[in-house]
Amino acid sequence: MGLSAGDYGGGSRSLFQLVRKLNRERFQPFFLFPKAGPILPELDRSGIGYEIWGKEHNPYGLFSYTKEVLRTIRFFRSRHIDLLHINHGHFWRPAEFMAARILRIPIIGHYRMIVEKAGPFHKYASVIIANSQYTASHSDTAGIPVKVIYNIINLSRFSGGEDIRPELGINKEDLVVTFLGQIKKVKGIPQFLELARRIPDKNIKFLIAGPIRDMPGEPGGPYSQKSLDTAMRDLENVLYLGYRSDVENVYRASDIVVMPSQWEEPFGLINIEAGAAGKPVVATRSGGIPESIEDGENGFLVDKADIDGIERHVRQLIADPALRQRMGRRGREIVELKFRDTPPREIEQLYDDLIARRPLVSDPYR
Repeated sequence: MGLSAGDYGGGSRSLFQLVRKLNRERFQPFFLFPKAGPILPELDRSGIGYEIWGKEHNPYGLFSYTKEVLRTIRFFRSRHIDLLHINHGHFWRPAEFMAARILRIPIIGHYRMIVEKAGPFHKYASVIIANSQYTASHSDTAGIPVKVIYNIINLSRFSGGEDIRPELGINKEDLVVTFLGQIKKVKGIPQFLELARRIPDKNIKFLIAGPIRDMPGEPGGPYSQKSLDTAMRDLENVLYLGYRSDVENVYRASDIVVMPSQWEEPFGLINIEAGAAGKPVVATRSGGIPESIEDGENGFLVDKADIDGIERHVRQLIADPALRQRMGRRGREIVELKFRDTPPREIEQLYDDLIARRPLVSDPYR
């Protein structure tokens, strides 16, 4: 059973893709969500069960906390839950943890971001999954064993896509350089716009696709629509697409993907999406990115402050169609090798090991 957000963000998408690849004759996944979200229709189509479970509870309100623990125990027993997989590292749900511990159910915590300080309920986890070596080595795991299992994506989704160039007003002969991700300064939007400013060729188009989260005080320097429009002023070669649910079509319209991240990315899902779509990537050497981008093979890596290096490699790819094709093919090969079948088999083995070690004791709440 997995417990995750319902927003279909990167963490939810990655867990869902992992679950879809599990051997359903051996494992029957069931999701709990704090609220409804856009991932639910996908679960319906896949025949995966779920329940809207509600937000986590405060462990210090003794009466309500005890009530919630008992509710969870009853639910776990009714569903014959053998393992609890919590899909984040920051919000550890105390009632669910305590219920699982009482019933001797193994618990997995899944780190998809750096956890600088482990919470008080980390000690109940049997193992921590980290989405990269970088996440594992830079997080506080409270002494709990850690296993790195990489994210995966739906390869078939990125194998094709529809041609949206006519919709975007982009000519067939134009070359397209694309940024995908949240519209934040730490994601490298200023660097991407500077790149577009340095390459004013009318036949080179720059696409930006991703959501604007205009939240005052949010870390990472969020943009508003107004501030993004101001930053793009006089850049006629840049087109902002907004949030696109059809990212496979955006990749098909693209020739080069740029990920100029200015923070330490825990993993960098965009890189393996680009690889699945057969597109070369120019990215910064930050966080877990080098675990999916092999410099000179499926793309190029530069230091975060090296805008000259980003420009140099993008120009190199623009000028060399054969290099773009070779790197795109190699990107697909790397994704197929590391991010398709290996993570699901690793997680199946982990589930098997934990369930096999579960103590055979009577359930005092039956």
